[in-house]
Amino acid sequence: MSVALCIAEEAEGVKGVAEEELTPAKEVLNVKYMQIDVPAHITVGALEGAFKNAEGVQVKLQKQDKAFPNGGGSVNSAEIKAIHDGITIYFQVIWDDATDNKQAIATQEFRDGAALMFPLGKITISPEEPFSPRMGDRQKPVNLWHWKADWEADLLATGGIEECPARYPNMHDDFSTNPHSVNYHKGVIQSAAELSGGYAAHNLLSLPRGRAVEDLNAEGFGTLTSQDHQDVDGCSKFENKKWTVVFCRSLNTGDPLDVQFVPGESTYFNMAVWNGDREDRNGQKNISIQWHPLSLERIAWQ
Repeated sequence: MSVALCIAEEAEGVKGVAEEELTPAKEVLNVKYMQIDVPAHITVGALEGAFKNAEGVQVKLQKQDKAFPNGGGSVNSAEIKAIHDGITIYFQVIWDDATDNKQAIATQEFRDGAALMFPLGKITISPEEPFSPRMGDRQKPVNLWHWKADWEADLLATGGIEECPARYPNMHDDFSTNPHSVNYHKGVIQSAAELSGGYAAHNLLSLPRGRAVEDLNAEGFGTLTSQDHQDVDGCSKFENKKWTVVFCRSLNTGDPLDVQFVPGESTYFNMAVWNGDREDRNGQKNISIQWHPLSLERIAWQ
C-alpha cells in the first residue's frame, strides 16, 4: 500500500470520529427556574427537594482514549439535573461508585472527582462549526468546574487540610519519644508548614483550598489552567454506593474567563468523572465525547 493511500485512509478515519464527536447530543438539559430557600451553608440534602422537581439527563461516559496516557472506563454514565433561581445556578451530578475515595495522601491513593465543562461565549456547535468536546480548541476556550473529593474532605479537617496522621494514625517519629529532644526540633518534625516543601513554598496544590471545586480554563489538551479568581463552589454526599455532587455559582460573574448563564438562552455542557479506586487521575478519566445542549428557563418576571 502506498504512503499516500495510508495517509488518505487515516485522514478519513479521523474525519469520521470528529463528525461523531462534534455533533451535539439531541437530549436537552432544561435548567428549571424555581424559587429556592437555600441556607447559608449549602448541602446536598438542602437541595434534594428542589432537584426532585427537575428533569435529568443521562450522560453516557467512556474511557478517555485520545490523549496519552489513556484511562478511565469504569463509570458508564452519570445523571445530571440543573435548576436556577434567577441569581444562582445549581447542577446535581449522580453516578455509581463502589467506594468513596476522599484521600490522596499516600502515593498509591487517588481521589474521586467530577467536572463540568462549558464553552465561553455564544456559539453554535456542529460538524460544520466544530468545537472539540475534549477540553476545547485553540482560540475556542472552555470553562471547567472540577469537584475533588479530597478538597472537600480538607474542609472538615483541622486547619483546612488533612495531614499524614489522617492516613497513618500510628505513624512514629524519634522526636516524640526521645527524652532529650529539643522542643524546637520536635515542633519542626510535626509541622506541615516547616516539613512540607510544597506547603512552605505556597504551592497551590499544597495549601488549604477553602472550597471543594476548582474554577479552570483550557484551550485543548495540555492547556488546563486554574483561575486566579475562584467563583464556583459545591458539596457532595456518598450514600448507597452513589456519589451526589452539587455545583453552584452565580448566573453572571462578570469575569470574561467564566461562562455566563442568561435565563431564556441556551449553551452547551460536557462532563467527566474520576474513579479513584481504579487509579483515575488527570487525563485518565471517564468522559462524554459529545457536547450536550443546555437551556435556561426564563425567570417568572421576564
